[in-house]
Amino acid sequence: MRTTTIGQILREYREYSKYSLFKLAEKTKIREKYLQALESNDFEALPSATYARGYIRAYADLFGFDHQPLLAILRRDYSESARGQLVPAEFIAKKLKRRYWWMPLNFVVLGLGAIFLTLLLYVAVQWYNLQKPPYLAVISPGEDETVAAQVVIKGQTVLDALVLVNAKSVSVDAQGNFSEQVFLTREGLHTITIEATDRRGKKAVVQRTVKVDF
Repeated sequence: MRTTTIGQILREYREYSKYSLFKLAEKTKIREKYLQALESNDFEALPSATYARGYIRAYADLFGFDHQPLLAILRRDYSESARGQLVPAEFIAKKLKRRYWWMPLNFVVLGLGAIFLTLLLYVAVQWYNLQKPPYLAVISPGEDETVAAQVVIKGQTVLDALVLVNAKSVSVDAQGNFSEQVFLTREGLHTITIEATDRRGKKAVVQRTVKVDF
């Protein structure tokens, strides 16, 4: 539902009283361009909010109606800016909302929030690192690779890991590399199990299935 504006009400009073803008300007001693701006709700074209309220009172005095309800509508729809001009209340509200977000207190809140999220992320990463198994990569043999009876198991893990190949302990060098020979005494499919356990007791397991062909 469309709300009737101040300008529409004033124009209707003038037209009902058979007044032209020129005649109204003569009677009220208000410039015709200001009267036209008032009836068009172009309050920024008026000298100030004080003048706008005075012009409304002039209409009321001339046409014999109470100006207070109109001033109430004016206060509802318009606010006075820092420069004393009337601007739509919605515009002022949006401007104040933008200004509020740039207040120093908000910077503090945003800063504290960023610090909290950073700490939370740090704790989450540390927790994940504590829970995850150690790094373990088996370089050779490949899965389902055909091999001879003597198979060389090569891989890489973390420096402090205890590595087992088919339950046999294997040494790890300063770069985390390991190598071990496994002898498979019969042809066919075999599964080789490689385990790496770090000092936290976390274990990683990789299995390779190979086909032995003498």
